[in-house]
Amino acid sequence: MKGFKNILYVLGPQTNESSPSWKRAVSLAKNNQADLTLLRVLPEVSLSSYARKYHVNGQELQQKVLEHEDSELRRLLSLLEAECNASAELMVGKRHVEIIRAVQMKNIDGVIKETDATSWLDRFFGSDDMNLLRRCPCPVWLMKQNEKPDYRHIMAAVAFDGDDEDINDGLNEMILNLASSLSLSDFASLHVVNIYDVPEAGFVSLWVEQPDRVRSELFEDEYRRSHYKMRVLLDSLKENIGEEAYRYLSPISHVVKGIPDREIPRMAEAVKADLVVMGTVARAGIAGAVIGNTAEAILAQIDCSVLAIKPEGFVSPVS
Repeated sequence: MKGFKNILYVLGPQTNESSPSWKRAVSLAKNNQADLTLLRVLPEVSLSSYARKYHVNGQELQQKVLEHEDSELRRLLSLLEAECNASAELMVGKRHVEIIRAVQMKNIDGVIKETDATSWLDRFFGSDDMNLLRRCPCPVWLMKQNEKPDYRHIMAAVAFDGDDEDINDGLNEMILNLASSLSLSDFASLHVVNIYDVPEAGFVSLWVEQPDRVRSELFEDEYRRSHYKMRVLLDSLKENIGEEAYRYLSPISHVVKGIPDREIPRMAEAVKADLVVMGTVARAGIAGAVIGNTAEAILAQIDCSVLAIKPEGFVSPVS
């Protein structure tokens, strides 16, 4: 995938070398000649009760746990010697916090992690996954536990509204560059989706003599603007990847009227998306900025893997 040169793969309790997410991370690192860091985060728990129950020293028990995990990390690293440049980190603490600290410490440009929950919706209630989506400064690729080895359909969700067009345009280019790169490598179809709306149309139509005509004109103007922005975005993609690759990719654009948190999940289902690539924050440079309400509502309804991207300049509240 274009742009990913320093990848962090988060090992969960159930992930190992047979996990689809592991295979995807290793393949991505190998194909991109990227560095791959394996990260295992152990929770901060008191082992004193177990120590008393089994009549062992608590510190010794904790040390044995760390030694066991370190041994497993070394075993996994040995499997990567012929594949890519790999290293490993073992940390103790809150998982999403330690993941973000590892991202900052090692200048990671992409995190790959299997989602925690068997039920895709369960992760949206204070889980590590949602905290990562809110606070991690680099792209986060959350994969379902039953991830496909190759994607067939990828959807890139882009937005043309917002107060700062420069930031918005930059985020859209990042989304499309990553989505197109993955579509080409997986031989997958690429759907580029924009949902447009005119929230003020109802208010404006209250003060004019022909409200239906005015409302229709407002939506028609917004459609033309969104269609133009989509064409500019796709032309930029063609210039970036070359005409031959673009012709092979043949991205399918969808400019759809509606409310994003309803229409994006509906479109993901309609195109049978295996992966949705989307932005999660509309503004950059704000310390402590969190995922927007619209993005959170969308992610809670999508039943596929997600690659979530923040704009350049996003400042994580984790330090």
